[in-house]
Amino acid sequence: MDFELPEIGEGINTVSVIEILVKENQSIDKDDNILLVETDKASMEIPIDLSGKIDSIFVKVGDLIAPGQKILSIKTSTEKQKSKVQNNDQIENEIEEEKIEEEINEKVETEKKVEEQNEIEIDNINAEHVDSIKETKIMSHASPSIKKLARELGCQLKNITGTGPNSRITKDDVYNYIKVSEKNKASKNNLLENLSKWGNVERKKMNSIQSTGAKRLSESWKTIPHVTQFDEVDITNLDKVIKVLKKVNKDKNIKVSYIPFFIKTICQILKEIPIFNTSIDDNEINYIQKDYYNIGVAVNTDEGLLVPVIKNANKKSIKNLTIELITLVEKAKNGSLTLEEMSGGCFTISSLGNIGGKYFTPIINPPEVAILGISKIDIKPMFKEEIFLPKKMLPISLSYDHRIINGVDAANFTNLFGKLIKTPSKL
Repeated sequence: MDFELPEIGEGINTVSVIEILVKENQSIDKDDNILLVETDKASMEIPIDLSGKIDSIFVKVGDLIAPGQKILSIKTSTEKQKSKVQNNDQIENEIEEEKIEEEINEKVETEKKVEEQNEIEIDNINAEHVDSIKETKIMSHASPSIKKLARELGCQLKNITGTGPNSRITKDDVYNYIKVSEKNKASKNNLLENLSKWGNVERKKMNSIQSTGAKRLSESWKTIPHVTQFDEVDITNLDKVIKVLKKVNKDKNIKVSYIPFFIKTICQILKEIPIFNTSIDDNEINYIQKDYYNIGVAVNTDEGLLVPVIKNANKKSIKNLTIELITLVEKAKNGSLTLEEMSGGCFTISSLGNIGGKYFTPIINPPEVAILGISKIDIKPMFKEEIFLPKKMLPISLSYDHRIINGVDAANFTNLFGKLIKTPSKL
């Protein structure tokens, strides 16, 4: 019986095998852990739902595997009885195959003479019939053991030229065909070889977070029609509040920041413009409206980008959001985030405010339908009541899924964000 990788979590299509916890011929019980895998979010152990003895393991360390993929085969007590009968049948089949092979060898010469004596009017036979005849001849020129080998290696016998007696396909023919095919594949797109013509290069392996993240981002960009709304909002009042909080803060472990205020603002927007708190169903006919408010915050780590999620953010105070955000960021940086802490997001914030830049296009994190990019605050002269006043302006970039969100919705989002953030005391 085969054991397949179960579904792991929302939006997780592949995981990387970082350790195999069992061996072939090892007896295991139900709920024993068999693999340690890593996603772009966390590491986890995979238990098995069967008891028995492991027959074969189909994966190795470093493999990228997907839900539904075969991990190993296991013999249960019921299967052991069946295997005895199957072994006897297998011996009989092998003997029968050898007999057939001998008979074929004896009759090849006779068949050849018969074919030469009987001329076939090929011109009157349609092309489909001709192909069928050719394939039948090829199959007759391969023994049962060669046919089995070709099936196991994924070869089409019709593509292999036989070098044995009477053009029979041999084992060496199959193996040589595989070698040539692999060589052709490698030479077609050897990027390293092409780039090395111009100077020294080195191939480096991505870690699992980087490689899985790259695939997810690429898939998001290919399948979701992204549109980005750019705007800037006045956070002069918020900046004053932040400065006051920093002065009164006595806890060195708590870092006062703008992000918790942005989180509270987004929660209010999702309530007033609920289309931003949805996910498109797989059939792209329906969409799912969410009645909870979980906000993700992108965190840059040495291993790659991670997105911890603050659950029920709408029910938490600015202080509690600050404490939870600090805890999650620290766990992201030391690699201790759990899958639960990175799942269930409704909307994501990606901030480059402490680095620089004006605007950018953040890529949507499926199954969410929008993401807000935050850039560096800038002081600008803004005209008000016939005079120019210095204002602290925040550039924002809202990427959204145009299948479900329209440009008017996006403009309403950024306008409301600017309106709410002007009065931070009400958040």
